[in-house]
Amino acid sequence: MKMIFCYFCLYIMRLIISVFLILLSFAVKSQETIPDSQYDYRNIGKRIVYLEDKQATKSLKQIIALDSLRRFEKGKQEILNFGNTTSAIWIKVNYINHPSSPLYLVLSSANIDNVDIYIEKTDHSFQHLKTGNAFYPVPGVDIENNFIIKLPQETNHKSKSVYLRLKTNNILIVPLKLVTGEVLMKGKAFTDRIEYLYIGVLISLLLYNLFLYISLQDRTYLYYTIHVLTLSCYLMVYLRGYGFLLGSDLRILMNQYPHVFLSLSIISAFFFSRSFLNLEKIAPRMLKIYYFLGGCAVFLLILSLSGNKGYCASIAQVLTACVSLSLWISGIIAYRRGHQPAKYYVAGFFFVLLSVGLVIFSLADVIKFNDFTMELVPIGSTVELLFLSFALGDRYRIIMKKERDTSYQNLTLVQNQKVQLEELVQKRTQLLTKTIAELRSSNHVKNKLFSIIAHDLRSPLNSLMSILALNDSDILSMDDIQFLLKENKKNIETIYNTLNNLLYWAKSQMDGIKLEATNFELKQLIEELLLVYAPLLHNKQIQEVLELNGLFTVYADENQIKLIIRNLIDNAIKFTPKRGKVSLSLKLSSTGVEVEISNSVADLKSIEDLGSKPLHDFKATYGTENERGVGLGLHLCREYIKSNGGDLKIKTDGDMISFSFTLPGEQRRPES
Repeated sequence: MKMIFCYFCLYIMRLIISVFLILLSFAVKSQETIPDSQYDYRNIGKRIVYLEDKQATKSLKQIIALDSLRRFEKGKQEILNFGNTTSAIWIKVNYINHPSSPLYLVLSSANIDNVDIYIEKTDHSFQHLKTGNAFYPVPGVDIENNFIIKLPQETNHKSKSVYLRLKTNNILIVPLKLVTGEVLMKGKAFTDRIEYLYIGVLISLLLYNLFLYISLQDRTYLYYTIHVLTLSCYLMVYLRGYGFLLGSDLRILMNQYPHVFLSLSIISAFFFSRSFLNLEKIAPRMLKIYYFLGGCAVFLLILSLSGNKGYCASIAQVLTACVSLSLWISGIIAYRRGHQPAKYYVAGFFFVLLSVGLVIFSLADVIKFNDFTMELVPIGSTVELLFLSFALGDRYRIIMKKERDTSYQNLTLVQNQKVQLEELVQKRTQLLTKTIAELRSSNHVKNKLFSIIAHDLRSPLNSLMSILALNDSDILSMDDIQFLLKENKKNIETIYNTLNNLLYWAKSQMDGIKLEATNFELKQLIEELLLVYAPLLHNKQIQEVLELNGLFTVYADENQIKLIIRNLIDNAIKFTPKRGKVSLSLKLSSTGVEVEISNSVADLKSIEDLGSKPLHDFKATYGTENERGVGLGLHLCREYIKSNGGDLKIKTDGDMISFSFTLPGEQRRPES
């Protein structure tokens, strides 16, 4: 009885376990078989199952066994995101054969190192195909900017399975599609059209700025060109898989060391920003951050060359975000400090920062990962390069504007200098012309003076020599000698005055008129001169009218004033007819002492002409008794009066002519 109870309990337990296993099998969702009606160009991540092989050592047989035990997990997103992993990911795809059109399994991620494909045959065995970005193309798999796996076409609608083993030393993103040939051509054409667009933009920017560097020899354009080249290689050759355009060998090589291009792109971006933003002057503190992040980029370069793609991928995520942020901040600082082209720079790196941030959040499963997410970095980087090109264009515009302004200023300066030089040349020419004219006039005066002097001196001297010769011969009596000497006395006095004027004129021509002013009594000087001219006044019966009441101390050059008054008195006596009148007066004025000498004349016009003619136009003059003069006295008077601070004035009133000028009054010396 006890044994029967034990068997009964064992049976009940087996029944309970069987029911539990049945319920558990229903509780676990089984993989969907993808119907042929859904073979469109959409990702099928939610309709497949996957298994993570952490040691990456399991074989297909082991995987099938685990699949039978339902160890596979169902995909939760349309694009599966496994992050930066070293595990091997097994994916199982169940599909229904499409007899009217071949089917293709499209893996739209070109940067997966190892892809093992196991396709179920009719006899339930599996065909093995091995490919990846580190392998050459094999029959049945096309390697372009994705992996296109052609599935076997059969005449029935049976359900088939495909196992994929994915292994990479990088971030593993699995955008997987199951499509017909017609859908594949349409979907691929659409995506390729978009990507070829920004490939064309990148090539245009590269060639254009390379040409600018060659033309302008500006290193900023060189740094930008290197940045465009290296960033394009990383984005388009590695991330988007367009290395197949360069051939299999170059594609495999570039996919082995992708982060070399990223690190070079970061380094060139720092050099470009430093030169473009002029950070040494605008934001020197940012250079320390640049040096640190540049050192990290060099470390990434070395690490990439050593083949550690997994570590490089982890570092690249953080480094790219930090570099984009630092470049963006430095652009903001430069713009706020007056660097106008930096506005395009800031906009460009804002798009990079935004796209990198969205991709990082997508990889961290913070936001949903989709097909557009995979295009974010290429699009953001292309927009960045476009805005940087705009920034360079704006910078070039500002430089050209400054050059034009500088050229205009230089041209204006040259024109002003030219005008000033022309004015200077004109002034010098006028001065030279004037000097030549003065020299010619002086030469004319000299010749005329010598001619007059030779005549005036020779005649009296010849007459005197004749008298002496007659006297030596004892031909003349004493009365005759006295008569002849008396007749020649006028000529000798004329010679004396002429020589005196000539000596003063010659001295002024050689040394210039030098003023040696002193305080002296003018009245006393005039009275002394009148004593000398008293006989001449008596001989011509000239009435002498004097107004010299008081003291008249002046501050002037006494010798020059003596010459002036002597010449004026001499002229007054010379041109006054017999029984005429000569007046001489001194008056005190607000500016000093006014001197006036006037006389009656027979020919008023000749005297006026003598006072107004220039020096080079003088000629010998004759008084009322044929007193001869060379016409130099009035010119000397005018010059010496001017040097003593006065001005010679000539007035006429009827038959009277007056010469007047003013001399400065007495000046007291400061007490010592």
